[in-house]
Amino acid sequence: MSRYYKAPGDVCFCLCLLVIITGCDIQIGGWGQAKYETTLQRQAPLAAGSTLVAETSLGSVTITGAETAECSVIANITGRAPTEEEARELAEQVEINLEKVGNTLTIRAEKQDNKNRRSVSISYDIIIPKQTNIECASSYGAIKLTNINGNTNGKTSSGSITAENIEGSVNLNTSYGSVKCRNITGDKITAKSSSGSITAEIIKGPVQLTTSYGSITCTDMSDGDIKLKTSSGKIKLSNAAFGDCDAHTSYGSIVSDELKGKSIKLHSGSGSINVTESSADTTNLSTSYGRITCRQITTNEITAKSGSGDLDIACSDSTPNKIVADLVTSNGSIDFAAPQNFAGQVDLTTSYGSVRTARPITLSGEINNKKLQGTIGEGSGRLHIQTGSGSINLQ
Repeated sequence: MSRYYKAPGDVCFCLCLLVIITGCDIQIGGWGQAKYETTLQRQAPLAAGSTLVAETSLGSVTITGAETAECSVIANITGRAPTEEEARELAEQVEINLEKVGNTLTIRAEKQDNKNRRSVSISYDIIIPKQTNIECASSYGAIKLTNINGNTNGKTSSGSITAENIEGSVNLNTSYGSVKCRNITGDKITAKSSSGSITAEIIKGPVQLTTSYGSITCTDMSDGDIKLKTSSGKIKLSNAAFGDCDAHTSYGSIVSDELKGKSIKLHSGSGSINVTESSADTTNLSTSYGRITCRQITTNEITAKSGSGDLDIACSDSTPNKIVADLVTSNGSIDFAAPQNFAGQVDLTTSYGSVRTARPITLSGEINNKKLQGTIGEGSGRLHIQTGSGSINLQ
């Protein structure tokens, strides 16, 4: 009969490990801490057109506009400490004051400095008159702004930001978190995240959305220039009317539909570009690595370039016959459906591949299956289509 024998050294090792683990001051989340919660309410008169300032180092900020003539604040205070008595003492020592200087009302919290393994978080739920300008911030916590007619600034170092039903300039900034905007009208609308996605819907006014790591999704945009930029993420833009549109992603695809403006500029460092139903005086599309696909585009000038990828572009019936097109890819085929009555100069070139067209071209220069130069009809249009390796098909 076999027996299992544990060496004394193994036993000593296990006992020593147990002593080390139980003797260490290890805290994961809120383990080993007591929590005490309390609530304070404060009110103060606030005239329409005033400015509200609300800041918290740890906690969320929610501000809602309403038909009222005062500022109502509910402060949710949470104390955390090794004992319940200490947690309660920390929470109950907090004072919330509403201080007014001129047309500015500031919500100020007074609390003791926290010691090791002791903390106080303060979250605000605030109701104000709709016609109020907002300055709010949190070091660690979410921000939510709703039903405000005034200039709005919201910033958090770590947390999401939501802004909805706002009339006025908007500036939103989070270091780590998503940003969501809906139904905003303003002279300047900006949102920035160092790490998080940005979503914007029903926006009227100039827009600038920037994120370092995350996607950007925009729907129903109008009445201003649009500038979108992400270092790593997909961009999706639909149903937008603008002056100039500039969308840039270093790593990710760009998908757009129903765009109308003066100029469209879409660039991807590494990803495909897909455009459906666009109308602009000038259209500039470029990607270092990816395919470019366009359907039903209306434009006077189009530039489409890919470092490595196919180009498949079809003009709408509304595209002018004198369109100027510059389509180039280093590696990939090019299919271009020009306006039906296009008239102008044509230059089609491939280094490795074939050139095909059913258009009646009056040729000039050398004739071969890799290069076609000439004119179609009489007009000022220009088509330059070139690939280093791939076929060309002019429809």
